[in-house]
This record gives sequence, C-alpha cells and structure tokens, in this order.
Amino acid sequence: MQVLKRNGATEEFSHEKIANALYKVWKEIDKQVSYENCLEHAEELTEYYQGLEGPLDIESIQDDVEMYLMHIQEYQAAKAYIEYRKQKAYERDYPWKDMDDRQELVLRKYTKHNESKKDFLQRISIGKTTLEKIFRRREALWGGRILYAVGRDGNITGSNCYVATDPEDSLEDIYRADYDIAKTYSYGGGQGMNISKIRPRGAEVNNASNTSPGPMVFAEKFSHTTLNTQQENRRGALMLIMNIDHPDIINFATSKLDLEKINGANISVALGDEFMQAVESDENWKLRFETYHEIITKKVKARELLDVISYSAHTVGDPGIVFIDNMNNYHMLSEYDEVNFTATNPCGEQPLMANGSCNLSSINLSAFVRNPFEDNAYFDYNRFEDVVKEMTLGLDDMLDILGDRHALELQRKHVTDWREIGLGVMGLADFALKMKNAYGSKEFLKNIDSIMREMINISAQTSALRAKEKEPFPKFDADKILTSSFSNVFTKRTRDMIKEYGLRNSRLLSIAPTGSISNVLGISGGVEPFYRLGYNREIKSVDMVSDETKIITVFEKTPKELAKHMNVDHVDDLPEWAKVNAGNLDFNDRAKVQSTIQAYVDTAISSTFNLSNDTGVKDITDIYLTAWRHSLKGATVFRDNCAKIGILTGKDKDKDRNPGTPPAITLEESWLNKKTGETKEYVNILEISMSGAKSNKIEKERCPVCGDILVKQSGCIKCRNPECVYEKCAI
Repeated sequence: MQVLKRNGATEEFSHEKIANALYKVWKEIDKQVSYENCLEHAEELTEYYQGLEGPLDIESIQDDVEMYLMHIQEYQAAKAYIEYRKQKAYERDYPWKDMDDRQELVLRKYTKHNESKKDFLQRISIGKTTLEKIFRRREALWGGRILYAVGRDGNITGSNCYVATDPEDSLEDIYRADYDIAKTYSYGGGQGMNISKIRPRGAEVNNASNTSPGPMVFAEKFSHTTLNTQQENRRGALMLIMNIDHPDIINFATSKLDLEKINGANISVALGDEFMQAVESDENWKLRFETYHEIITKKVKARELLDVISYSAHTVGDPGIVFIDNMNNYHMLSEYDEVNFTATNPCGEQPLMANGSCNLSSINLSAFVRNPFEDNAYFDYNRFEDVVKEMTLGLDDMLDILGDRHALELQRKHVTDWREIGLGVMGLADFALKMKNAYGSKEFLKNIDSIMREMINISAQTSALRAKEKEPFPKFDADKILTSSFSNVFTKRTRDMIKEYGLRNSRLLSIAPTGSISNVLGISGGVEPFYRLGYNREIKSVDMVSDETKIITVFEKTPKELAKHMNVDHVDDLPEWAKVNAGNLDFNDRAKVQSTIQAYVDTAISSTFNLSNDTGVKDITDIYLTAWRHSLKGATVFRDNCAKIGILTGKDKDKDRNPGTPPAITLEESWLNKKTGETKEYVNILEISMSGAKSNKIEKERCPVCGDILVKQSGCIKCRNPECVYEKCAI
C-alpha cells in the first residue's frame, strides 16, 4: 500500500509511523501507554485500508487518526494531536522562523531572488521528503556550492573542492594552470595546487631573461586571477602549496607578511616526516632543485626554518601547514599506485588527485542529543544512522544531478572514475553542552570516538549497498581498499559488504570548516570549539546593489539555551566546564579532539586553531610539533589581533600587543653548473620583515684563521664562528 506525500511523492504505508504519532501524543499529555499498545491502535484504526485502490493521501490518514481518538473518547489526546498538526503545518509553511540577523544574512548567499525558506528547502531536497525533513530539523545541510547550484540552470558547479594539475616548470604549463583555475572559478569552484615544480628565482633559463623570476611571481599571478575571475556572491578561492625542500620556501612562507601580496590565495607549506624529525633532532635541512642547466642546493637549520614559518603564521595567520606524509599514508586509497596527493582544496579538508573534485555536506551532531542539558542526556544513534544513510545517498545522487557541471573535461572524467563524496560534521561545541561534556574532556572524546566510528561504517555500508544497486566506482579494487592503511576502522560487517558489493564512492568522510552553513543553522562550525560565547562579527551582504555590511554582536545560541535551563542571567555565569572556547582551551586537548576524529576520516579535517594574542612564536612551533605527533593532516593557526585581522574580532581592536621578533636565517647555497662543472657557493642571510624576506647574499669565503665561513655584518666581513675574532673591511 502506498502513501501520497504532500509533495506528490509516494512511499510505502507504515503502521509504525502512526504508532509513533500516537505514542508522542499520549506522552505529551502524560498518559502512560506502551508502544505495543500504540501499534495495536494503529492497526485497528487502519484496518479498513486493506483492499483500497490507489495511494492513501497523508492528510486523510491524519484525519482518520483524529477521528479514531475521538471515537475511543481520548478527547485530550485528540486535542493535542490537532494542535500538533497545526504546529507542523505552520512549520511547513514557515520553516526556520527563529533565525537571527546573522543567519538571515548568510542564508541570502544561497537563496534565489524572492525565494522563501519553504521553497528553498524544497529546492535543495531534490524531491526527497526524507531529505526535506532532515533539513527542516536542522540535522544536516549540503555544502554551500550544492545549496547554490541545485535547481538552478547554467554552468554552476556543485563542488566546493578541486585540485588542479600542478604546473610543470615551463611557461606553457604555468599559463595552462592559470587558465584551468580561471575556468574552474567561472563555474563557482575553488582550486588548490602545488607550485613546487617551478624553478627557483635566479635559476638559469633559455630565454631573453636569462634567469627565472621564480615561483613567487607566478603565485602572485594566480592570486590576481583568483581575485579577478567573477563569481556571483563571492570571489574564487585558491590554495597554493609549496614543499618544504624547495629553494624558495622562505620567500613563499613569508610572502603574505606583505599584506598587499598574494591576497587572493591561502598558502600552505607541505612538511614531511623527514623534515619534522630533523626539527626534533635540531639537524640541518637541504633545499634542492635540479634543472637541465644546474643543481641548486641550500642548507639551513630545520628548526630555524620552522621558526620562520611560525613567525609568519604568528604575524598574519599564513602559511598553514600540510603534513603531506600523513595525508598520503592514511586514507582508503593508500594502496593505489596512481593516487598521490600534492595539494588540497582551498580550505584543506580534501587532499585530491590532479583534477579531483568533491561535493560536501555536514551533519549537525547536536541535533541528535535527546534530553539536552539533563543528566540523562543521550545521543540518538538510530536517527543518526538514518541521516548518515540519507546524506551519503544524497551526495552520491548529486554526482549525477550536477555531474556535467564541471569546468574541465578532465574534472568530469575524474568524477566519473572515482565518485568522491565528503560527508562531515558540525555542531560539536553545541553537542558538548547538550551532553553536559566539557569540550575536549575524556567523556567528550569517548562520545566523539563512538559517533565517528559509527559514521564511517554506516556511510561505507550505504555506499556498498548503492554499489550493489548500481555499480561500484570504476576504479574500485576490493583488495586495495581492504588492505589500505585506513581499512582497520571498518567492522567485519562493513568489510564483508565491501568485499561482496564494492563501493559506490572512493572517498566518504571529509570535515569542512562549514563557516556559512553552520551560521545558517546557528551552531558551531566543523570540529571547532566556540570561538567565544559572545563576539562581534562583520557580515557583508550578498546584495550586489546595496553592498550592505553589518557588525553583529553574536551570542552563541546553545550557551544561551543552557543559561536559561540553569536559571542563570548570562552566559558568563555558566560553570567553567560550559565556557570552554578557543581562547581558553589547552592546545593539547584541542589536538586530541582532532586526532580522535581524524582516525575515522578518510580524507582530512579543515580546522583553525584560534589563539590568544599572548601566544608566542615558539608556542606556534610547539603547536606544529604537537599536531604532527598527533598524526594530524594539517594545522592552521590564527592569533587574535595579529597584523591580519579576520572577520571574527574581539572587543579590543588595538594593534598587536605581542608582535614577534623578526628572525634572520642563514643559508649556505651551492649553484652547480652542469655544463661547465663550475660551482658557486654563497652565504645568504635572509632578514624577515613585513615586506617579506630580504636577501643579504655574498659569495662564500673561508676564514683564514679558523676555516669557518665569513659573513657580512654591519659593513664588515666577519667570521661566523663566535669564538674567532677575524674580520676585514667589506669595501
């Protein structure tokens, strides 16, 4: 027997749904009726449905429930049911009525002109009542690009995430990469790429310039392309990555100290295990690049190099860190020879192959807490399982619905071959309060571990069943998947299903920052703690006519609800465990949260460690080491009131009260001409300032007294050995 839904869709009739409604009604009026009795009532009131032709109308079924309650003289229950229907009807016509200014402004990024919230939710639900119910309940939401693209005509991608083919060391391929990112931006996508193949500044080239301008010139070009390629409601997004062994890595890492440069891109440095071990052991590190003409090597202390990166991040929040070995060693495709990650999407949650793409959605964990703020609060795993299944299937559907909306043919082919999706989470800080857990506490970590284990296995099982229904992704190989570094997270049931049916999707979980969609829902973003319980936020309207900007004082909703529940006047009066936020959370506890979650995420986690203004440069170096030891795949820091002020600001807008001391770093350089065999050696002292890295480079000369290197200091050439007194005039 079929039931005709309000949107015209049909589904199988279920006695259980009527029983559930009756159970809720009797519970509402405090009448003790067992669920088994409710099932008996449901079967009795629908007995005459048997033999009826055609689908049953949902409104008629609900009318029958009302009449049945009246018939058995449950008048109070009937009244409660009538009120329940009225409330649900109102919510259907006017969903999300409790939005504040912040939520309303952010939502306007995704709605069509004059589109109501009801119409918006119906549009993004792609005709599925199950999805519409999830969205109405704020249990989950698509990523921003899907919210914008689905139901609209035109070349509009549904993918937030792309990674370009890394540019080779030629003008032709550099400009090819520039075209590829511009074309991708024109469809609404963001791009990431690694520029480490471009030869360093000063390297010999076969053209009129004689020497290369280096990758930073082209990084600036890619940045301008990002700023200048138009997208409705936003500009493009770009991630530029450089490997830690590139000879120009210091110039790259300090480039954004000049706030006028590369401001159309995020930048990250790719660090491997070998480099981090060299930092721990306080060893030297070699930067190297070989061309047809020469071999360029530069030697530097590994810890000093990491300190330079830390200084730049301390000052302006860039660069971020990518632990590239962790990214390549721990994922579901680790046994595929052709899978290698060199870059991520602009926010860092998706390491992707060249031309890789991924669409995103996120589940609001706080929506599944029952009896919130009470001692008997619990997580509803049954409903969570339903939502994980529906969102996994929905993301797979989006690969087909929006499958032709990728800018490049290579991107379209990649999506066909690999069918990557990225299901994530948000609302962790709200979840913690509702469960009466301190964010980062042992109880919190235990709960999150259990939830994420369930999430990856349910998503994988759902993907396997979709593969049974349709077919696995074309590159599927059961032996490789089930022997991957990631496969230990799968239960026996999951492994058996993958082996029998395959997988529809090559990648499953990915945790984005969810900055916009978490604001739409009024919850914390991604895996972050609350930034503050109350803060000022600058929000720019997407109205291209008014170009409206508002400064909004935001008090997070869940702490306010907890304060009301505890009968305290203000969130500042909450107990200390409930006031954990980015400003007072110990970094080790923060790292444990991300590490716990990363164990079950086959891609990566985008997360920013928001730090107080008194955080020092050395503290940031220690944060990077801690993050690496916890097997994180990346680390980005942002310090309050640093030189680059973000949209989140505290009450005190004075200039930086704790600036770092600009470092100087010494490199020993060797430039070997492969044709002549001639080697030129230099000592290069790089002085770091807000204009970047200034080079003080002289040909290496040995001290005639002790044999150490002579360096130029204050107009004199002196021995680098502090125990040697030799010096001579530099003139």
